[in-house]
Amino acid sequence: MDLVKLREVLLNTAALKPKEITLPKLSECLKPVLPSLPEDSCAGKDPLWQTSYQYLAILTEFAANGLIDVQSSETENEEVINLQHFAWFIATADIVRQFTLQLYLPRELRGLSKCEAQLMVIVDGKETSRRLAHCVAQYEILFQKRMLAHHPKMKDCAIDFIAGKYSLQGAFDTDADLFPAELSFRCLLIMKGATGLARELAEVLHRDLLRMTGRKGGFAVLCRTLLTIAESKEEETSWRKSEVIAKIVACRGHTKQFYRQVLQDCLEFFQWAANAGTQEALLYAGTCIECLKRFTALPSAYRELHTRIQNHFFSSFDALINPPEMVAGYVLCERKQLLAILHDCHVAFSGSSFSSLPSSLLVPYIGVFAKLHSMMPIEFEERDYLVNMTVFCLSNRTKQELRQSLLDLSYTTESTEGRTKFMHPRVTKKDAESSYSLVVSTARDNDETEYTGLLTVVIEMLKSSNRNLVLYDVFMILLNELVNASNPLDDLRILDDDEQQDALRKRFYHKYAIIQSLMELINHKHFHSQLYDNPTEVLGLLKDSVRNVIDRRTDTGEASDDALEIIVSIFQEFLAKTRNQTEVDDIFKLLRRYRTTTKCTRELGERIDALCNKPATASENEELSDSSFCNAFNLCSDSEPYCKVYGTTLLLKLLKEKDKETVAQRHSVLILALANLRSEESYAFLNSVRLLVGLCDVLEAEVIDALMKEYLSESNELDYRLKVGEATVKTVETLGPFAIRYRDVLLNGFLTGARHQLDEIRTSSLANVGSICRILSYQVHHFFYELFLVISLIMETDKYLPARRAGILVLAQLIEGMDGLMDFQEYLLPIYRFLKQVIHNDKDDVTKLQAAVALDHLKAKTKDFLTINPQDLEQRMFGKIIP
Repeated sequence: MDLVKLREVLLNTAALKPKEITLPKLSECLKPVLPSLPEDSCAGKDPLWQTSYQYLAILTEFAANGLIDVQSSETENEEVINLQHFAWFIATADIVRQFTLQLYLPRELRGLSKCEAQLMVIVDGKETSRRLAHCVAQYEILFQKRMLAHHPKMKDCAIDFIAGKYSLQGAFDTDADLFPAELSFRCLLIMKGATGLARELAEVLHRDLLRMTGRKGGFAVLCRTLLTIAESKEEETSWRKSEVIAKIVACRGHTKQFYRQVLQDCLEFFQWAANAGTQEALLYAGTCIECLKRFTALPSAYRELHTRIQNHFFSSFDALINPPEMVAGYVLCERKQLLAILHDCHVAFSGSSFSSLPSSLLVPYIGVFAKLHSMMPIEFEERDYLVNMTVFCLSNRTKQELRQSLLDLSYTTESTEGRTKFMHPRVTKKDAESSYSLVVSTARDNDETEYTGLLTVVIEMLKSSNRNLVLYDVFMILLNELVNASNPLDDLRILDDDEQQDALRKRFYHKYAIIQSLMELINHKHFHSQLYDNPTEVLGLLKDSVRNVIDRRTDTGEASDDALEIIVSIFQEFLAKTRNQTEVDDIFKLLRRYRTTTKCTRELGERIDALCNKPATASENEELSDSSFCNAFNLCSDSEPYCKVYGTTLLLKLLKEKDKETVAQRHSVLILALANLRSEESYAFLNSVRLLVGLCDVLEAEVIDALMKEYLSESNELDYRLKVGEATVKTVETLGPFAIRYRDVLLNGFLTGARHQLDEIRTSSLANVGSICRILSYQVHHFFYELFLVISLIMETDKYLPARRAGILVLAQLIEGMDGLMDFQEYLLPIYRFLKQVIHNDKDDVTKLQAAVALDHLKAKTKDFLTINPQDLEQRMFGKIIP
């Protein structure tokens, strides 16, 4: 047949409107090629079938010879597709389908695709099957061309073709990959949903659908197909479709290979959907989570599936718990990898318990999450993921489970039952530029900070959420654990000395973590409403605990004093604000009774007097006005700078006068002074420094320790840490030579900061080191070589110019402050060579100048040492000569 005339037939047929698809109009379109068209001799003179037969011949002829034009060039032949002709062909094929394939399908399969033609035929069953077989064979020839089988406008042809295959043969080869998997799946699902379908055919379709689902990539196809159909029907919501998919793939009775393949596809599809960032992808992720929930709910016989799910989400965390290699420097996880894992886990374990995986899977990894949270700077998004997962896990625990998790976090070792796992103590974070990696560090002996502080980290994570009910449950559990703790000597009698020391150390850290956590909770303002709205339970527990502590007598009485002092210190404000409660009066009576005994220490007695000896009928405002300390403390806590300054002045006066209540509340004053350092007003900041200096008279060691802890804490803001460094130097200046007692703490802390990744912290630490050395009159012999090594390392590797200048300046000050040159004789030559190298090689003129000044100081010291007059020599040899 002539291709030009075939194109004319395609053009005329493709241009037909739905109402024009009639037998006369179709015959008219065939006139250009009518003499050369074949006829079906078995069909007699049925004009509709003859027309259909001829159209099928035209389609197969043009598909074979007219779709692709071969154009010859000098080098090779090039295949070209005319898009306009291709569009005519697609439209004609769809029109022909309506009076060929669809017309001869069984009635129950006839309405699966779109049909606009108003044609019908009446023939017997045998003839219908013969004609349908011919139509299916002709369209199968067309679908051998991939561009036709995969074209979206041919999907109705594909549906009728597959339906014809099942009608004739009772099966369709789904493994032949004739159509895209999504299209085949959609066709089978549409057929499966047809009304009046024969039971045998329905069972065949069901088996084929399950077989396609169990193939690689079949689960993703099932989700896309069903959820797309759900979106097109308003009455069918997506979550119902997700439940249907989960019931299909996670029900009992499938083969092991089916479960393995579907689970693998589900996990891969979830990973893609969780990171795609579109609304449609989140819908797919929710479906995957529903399926994974069904898998985890299967009985223990399906343990293999449970293990694969846990390995997918937690294998990287398991590597941090038990590193595969214990070689120092071995990289366990990069930041990009950890961030991706945390994001996937966050999608799977956040939100409501109905739309997430079981929170019980997270319980063993709470310790790892807390440790990772403590390692991350505030600005990293990893912290948000860790907080949300931890809060989600703890919020869905029973009180007994919550208590057990909190107790595991407060101890320094893993629970024997494996409930809570901890990161390996040798795993550390190695920082790089805008990134980091988790690596295996060198072995550390007797590191007592392996697992300490994790309970307080979890409390901090809970405080950042709005789950006040969880906070209340945690508070009551920790309070009950503190006041009802057993005697630490009861279980240690059968242990040897080393084991007893180790057990006592663990119990000390356990108790310390609980006390610190309770203090943080009771000072959390968002928790106050929950605490003060229903104080009866807390007061009842406090009353019983105070009675038990007072009635309990040990040989030394230290345990009773210790517990009472903790209760009075932590709950002083709470008891003062709930004074009108009956239980509070009972607690005060018990405390007054204990105050009269000989076992009560002077400091505890002062605290009890300050708490109990106030008028019970006075209002809160009257109580504050009667107490000088309360007035000063509240003024210092005010947000206005002038109030802070006036309150600070009053507190300094009270500290100078050794006011009993102020001295008893010195720790609260210290916390307030540290908080006021954050003030942006310079005058308020300087007065906070004055308050810290004043506290040194009653709380000297604690002030220095608290300042250094705040300075080195990674959770604090940069500006606040710099202010704390300045306040530390000013506090040490006030102490003067007496600060020699804290030399180790100060220099170790600032030398640690001198190796910090932030440029400002390094520069600040070096400047503070120089100031501390000057204040201590350069009595730093034991630290001199370490100081010199840190400065040398900064000059070799640091690219931040202010830090380099600060390092050379500190070295110059140290050389100038040298008293006995013989004490530093082994360092003189390295220092000399180092300064000469800086002078010759450094590119910064200021750094060269400071190095030259340091070298001049060294030369002057050496010259003075070597130039000795006879009288000084005689005095050195024989002592002072009496004239």
